[in-house]
Amino acid sequence: MNPTTRLAAVLGWPIGHSRSPQIMNAAFAALGIDAVLVAIGVPPDGLAAAVAGLRAQGALGASVTIPHKLSVVALCDEVSEAARMIGAVNCLHIIGERLIGHNTDEGGFIDGLHAAGFVSRAPRAVLLGAGGAARAVAYALRAGTVDVIARRPDEVTWTRARPWSDEQLRAAFGLADLVVDCTSLGLGGADEIAVTDALPLDALPREAWVATLVYHRATRLLERALDLGRPTLDGRAMLVHQAARAFGIWTGQAAPIEIMTKSLDDDLRAG
Repeated sequence: MNPTTRLAAVLGWPIGHSRSPQIMNAAFAALGIDAVLVAIGVPPDGLAAAVAGLRAQGALGASVTIPHKLSVVALCDEVSEAARMIGAVNCLHIIGERLIGHNTDEGGFIDGLHAAGFVSRAPRAVLLGAGGAARAVAYALRAGTVDVIARRPDEVTWTRARPWSDEQLRAAFGLADLVVDCTSLGLGGADEIAVTDALPLDALPREAWVATLVYHRATRLLERALDLGRPTLDGRAMLVHQAARAFGIWTGQAAPIEIMTKSLDDDLRAG
């Protein structure tokens, strides 16, 4: 860094797992932009102070991750339509004295999906889970039909959810062009194998895709889908493409997707 270097940050708690610095700094370097993104661990009660500090420094902005995507909305002077509809912000852009909140998760998901070869612009999609990630993915897929299946459907307030039962899953899967796991199953909990193996993936049409938002490990869901000959997509695509959208917001330039993807893959291989 030097006195002219522009600062950006990724804010979360904890933050050690974040791959954003590697991805974004590779993009800055590739385009010769004098900027750096740093990871800052921010506990919930320190979010307002951290954002105020970035504003005072005239930073480019910040990526925002768990657990701050909802609470940071109240700190923004303005939010994009996507952020308003989803109810969450994952990208902050500082323009002068104004703080603009964006949600690039939804655009990143659809960009990554289409870049991987998924062609439908109005798919029949089934989302497993109804948390914040599902809400962003549902908004991304709003041009089509979205069925949300949840363990506790009566507690879902942002959409009408179906109960997680074999009957409902099989009926929804039978009509699906795309299934997206938005739950934490793929993180490798004790119930991953049992719950995933109970999913009726055999009911999916042959052309249906299966996706997960997990990017750091192979998941049982994608392993099963591949065994059944279904196209699959893991969470690396969404991670890179949401970062690419943030890069464009901050710099006004097209992001070097291939370089960002290689940076992520290299970092994941390094452990």
